[in-house]
Amino acid sequence: MFASALLISSSFLFQADEMAKDFKKFFRKEKDPSMRVELVYSLEGEESRSIAEVLVPVLEDKQSDVARAARIVLSGFKDHLNRLPLLEVLVEGKKDRRIAAILHAASDMRWKDFRDAGVNYLESNDEECRLWAVNLCGNLKNYLSIEAIAQLLAGDDNGIIRAAAVQALEDMGIAHEDVAAPPLIAALEDELSAVNVAACVALRTVRSKQAIGPLVDLLGTATGRLAEEVWPTLVAITDNQFNDNPQLWKDWWYRAEANYELPSVAQIEKTRAARAAANAEYHPASNKTEASFMGIDTLSRQIVFVIDVSGSMAEEVISKDDFRERGFSKFTKLDIVREELSRSIDALGKDVVFNVHSYASNVYSWRKKPVKANSLNKKSAMAWVSKLKPLSSKSANGEQGRTNSYGGLMAGMGVQIDAAKRAVVTGGVLDDSELAADTMFFLSDGKP
Repeated sequence: MFASALLISSSFLFQADEMAKDFKKFFRKEKDPSMRVELVYSLEGEESRSIAEVLVPVLEDKQSDVARAARIVLSGFKDHLNRLPLLEVLVEGKKDRRIAAILHAASDMRWKDFRDAGVNYLESNDEECRLWAVNLCGNLKNYLSIEAIAQLLAGDDNGIIRAAAVQALEDMGIAHEDVAAPPLIAALEDELSAVNVAACVALRTVRSKQAIGPLVDLLGTATGRLAEEVWPTLVAITDNQFNDNPQLWKDWWYRAEANYELPSVAQIEKTRAARAAANAEYHPASNKTEASFMGIDTLSRQIVFVIDVSGSMAEEVISKDDFRERGFSKFTKLDIVREELSRSIDALGKDVVFNVHSYASNVYSWRKKPVKANSLNKKSAMAWVSKLKPLSSKSANGEQGRTNSYGGLMAGMGVQIDAAKRAVVTGGVLDDSELAADTMFFLSDGKP
């Protein structure tokens, strides 16, 4: 059987050698460009060292379609031994057009035996050689090339090569951020949008604390496509769920920079999984509305109502007819809120937990913590709401009727505040029990 295998192999090699001889004979004589391309493609699927040797010179044919066909046919070579003539060209280093085509093929096909071949051409005088050397090093993750590629990103005159360098650094930058991130950060200022946008996107993978400051600065100044990519990159690096307000990010970074530690990928994945689980809680399969207040619906089952009872809530609404059509008979702001809130509480489902707070200068709570929306608790809450009255600023202490929105918000989040010092006494906002509220209906008619 071994002898038969050798015989078959020898037969294939002989056939390939004959095809190589025929190709060399007829290709040299052929003048028609389209026929020359056809002759090259006739070797597609045939693989031997002899075929590689006759195709290598064709890589620098003056007719670009012919040279391209030769590269495509050679790209199909699967046996590394048959690719040796291509490696020999790279070692010799004398034919730039051949070298560029071979680097191109090796990059596209990710030939592992060419992994170290591209490094020597990162400093080539030929732009195509540099371009495909960068792509080859990046695709095969030749980490020894990172510093040289970083230098190309910083100083190569060819924008296409700089863009390729960005991609290569993104491919190799994980666990090598100390080398890969600085040139990517510098490339945010590149004159070509193809480069600065690619660098911005790459920093989502090559995450670095050093990138946050420059990105925050760009958030309010970048233009064009770059402006669209800065905010998503900041979110990817920090996992902060801020919106794209530049001042918000600047204020945060001003406070956080000195002691900030970049979250690991594992930490981010854990946090995102927790957010996804929370979102699933908000969007159950039934999509059933669990509560509604002032025309706003929620799917949440953990709800708190926070109501302004400052002096201005004694004023009548302007559009009385609108409220009359909706069944209201009294028209002060608080009259309407009391009635609407009572309707909302009465409609709460049995699986809901809730609480109610009112505030003016001080905060007044129906219960210390959210409770289940059973019949008894709903009746009690509705009775408490029915007794709410606007607190005048002319009350005995002279301060009772002001709008303490801060206190109301903190109460809604379960945080007890020292009214005199406005300092946190106890924190309930991080309470993850089943009775912790996660949705707040906050109503106020004025400025804090």
